[in-house]
Amino acid sequence: MRRLSAVFVLAVCLPLVVAPARAEILAGPANGLDEDSIAVGGERVRLWGIDAPDLGQSCNRGGKPWACGRDAARALDRLVSGKTVRCLVLLRDKIRRLVVGDCTLGGESLSRWMVVNGYAIMNTRQTDAYAKDEAEAREAKRGIWNSTFEPPWEWRARQKQLRGR
Repeated sequence: MRRLSAVFVLAVCLPLVVAPARAEILAGPANGLDEDSIAVGGERVRLWGIDAPDLGQSCNRGGKPWACGRDAARALDRLVSGKTVRCLVLLRDKIRRLVVGDCTLGGESLSRWMVVNGYAIMNTRQTDAYAKDEAEAREAKRGIWNSTFEPPWEWRARQKQLRGR
């Protein structure tokens, strides 16, 4: 009887575990929300594979502060505003209402565009897909690579420490 129960559980549950998930796509007119997030179809989507300087973060260019986070947000908004963007949802956190997606505009990856133009750094915890693009942006001194800057994750950690959290 115990063996029959185990076989039954495997027969019923295994297909649920190994069955491929149906891809979720969000598509529609978009607008930029911040340095690495957009709104598509009423949902906030964080771009996969990148980390851009935060809105409040400054970089130093030519010995002067430069609002690199704000400029990254503006560039992303200019790129997508009112245009049809398509996002493959990679992660949906229902508790925090967070969606992480691989988004494209006219077939071009938005994450890649942000890296190529020096508005973001590749997030190595998620991918190494943009390594060549980042190296080229660094070599050409595009965007943040034409400045001195603190990596966004280090800047956020320092801000958190300063606030005493």
